[in-house]
This record gives sequence, C-alpha cells and structure tokens, in this order.
Amino acid sequence: MNRIDRLFGILLMLQTHRLVRSQDIAERFEISERTVYRDIAALLQLGVPIISRAGEGYALSEGYFLPPLIFTEAEASALFLAASMLKASGNLEADVQQALDKLKAALPPRTLRQASADAEMIQFFMPKGRFNLSTPYLTTLKRAISEQRVVFIRYHSWSEQVTTEREIEPLELSFGDGAWYCTAFCRLRCDVRDFRLERIEVLKLTAQRFSRTPHNSPSIREPIEVIVRFPANSARWVRERQHYGFVEETPDGEQAVIMRYRLDRLVEIKHWLLSWGGAAQVLEPEMLRQMLREEVEKIQHLLT
Repeated sequence: MNRIDRLFGILLMLQTHRLVRSQDIAERFEISERTVYRDIAALLQLGVPIISRAGEGYALSEGYFLPPLIFTEAEASALFLAASMLKASGNLEADVQQALDKLKAALPPRTLRQASADAEMIQFFMPKGRFNLSTPYLTTLKRAISEQRVVFIRYHSWSEQVTTEREIEPLELSFGDGAWYCTAFCRLRCDVRDFRLERIEVLKLTAQRFSRTPHNSPSIREPIEVIVRFPANSARWVRERQHYGFVEETPDGEQAVIMRYRLDRLVEIKHWLLSWGGAAQVLEPEMLRQMLREEVEKIQHLLT
C-alpha cells in the first residue's frame, strides 16, 4: 500500500472510531509506530484536526467530516459482487437494488463500467432459504440484543432430546453450516450457550432488561483443531465439497493428505465427516473420534 492510500485509511479509522491507538494503526497497516507518528504529523500538516490524548490515542476534532468517499474499481466491484450474492440468496432484493442504483449514480463512468462488467461475468446460484434473513425469531432476537431484553424460549435440545423452557439474555447472532445461532446467557444453566434458531419452538420477548457484565459475556473460545487424513484419490472430491472450517492441507506421503480444520464446536463437522464414510480418518481430537464411533454404532444397530 502506498503512503497516500495509507494516510486516507488512517483518516477513515479516525472518522469511524472515537479513539484510535497508535498500536492499532501500526497493526492495521503493518507499519512501525514510528511510521505512525510520521503519518499523523503529515495529516496535521494537511490541515486535518487530530487531537492526541496522552495514554489513550488519537481522535478527530468534533465537527470534522471527510468529503464524500471515492471508490476504486476494485472496491466498487466488491460491492457489486456482494450485492449480487445477497440478491441470489433471496434476501432484501428491493433494498439491494436501490443501494446499487445509488452506487451507480455516484460512481465515475469508467469505474462504473468496470464494476458492472465484473459483476456480469460472475453469477451466483444459491439455494433459496440457505441464508435466510427472514428466519423466524431473527427480527425479535435482533431487537432483544439491541434493547438488552430478556427472552423466554421453549427449546428442543439436540444432546438431551428434551424440550425445556428457559429465559435467556441474547448477546449475538451468527450464521454457520447452513443455520442461524444465537449466543446467549442461559439463566437455567447459568452459563453462556449457543441456541440453534431452528430448535426454538416458542420465543417471546419479555419486559425484563439485562446488563452486559463479565458473567454473561461470551468468553473468547479457543478454536478446536481437527486433523483428518484422506486418501489421495479422495482429496480432489473433498476439496470440491470442503468444510467451511478448513485451514490447510499438507501431503502425507504419496498416498494421502492431511487436512486441518478449526471450529468452535465438534458437532459442526461430525455429519460432514460421516458423509465421506471410510475415506475420512480422524486423527485428532479423540473426542471427535469417539463421537463418530458412537454414531456408527447407532447406524450399525439400525441395519442389523
């Protein structure tokens, strides 16, 4: 990245954050803190009103705003492609089209031509509903998170195969492996849990409020590393249907490959591994090996 782009990037960071530390700038642009000081001095010389607060960081003087943004061809293409993907998923089609119309009106002709051409070259075919922003309860949970409201749910647990009623304090929403999840503090279990929205049978927003405190905040999870050995003649097909937790692949002699995955929960990869039958040899962790053994025993029992 050249210096002009970096200065503009620093200005954007200051525009979008109340305070920005020099360490954060250095990490974001992969430069030394000494270079950060020089860049801040350069912005000051250009008339940008930057305030330095000792021990805290940098901030823009109140009332200073950047002029309208100018997108590069690559940035505009990225926005066009993201809009195409969102429309292909069947979500917010009218809103996406309106946003595209505004973007087209703001772009210079050359940038618009290139971005439009890139978007027309690539088509997205996605099953409707796979990433569904109209999923039941999603809107209510977003409101609950925003207003810090307690939610009552009747939930069907996968592990225990029972339905329980509980109050939860919703903290965040996530989408993975084709399903929506809500991370929340469960008052029944007195712990932070992940709830799959498809398993919620009843959901009601209550009038109770909660506060974000250390006891109900999601802890930083250490990702679980999964190591799987595949025969070389299966590796090509595995790559075509690769799991989203994939990290890297290394050869294991001429006859096999080792693939590594990082996940939050082992259940995220269990059924995907079962779909490969005897071609997937799980090396680590032992807990996943046990989960697969138990599942195979259930299948064997059903077939005998």
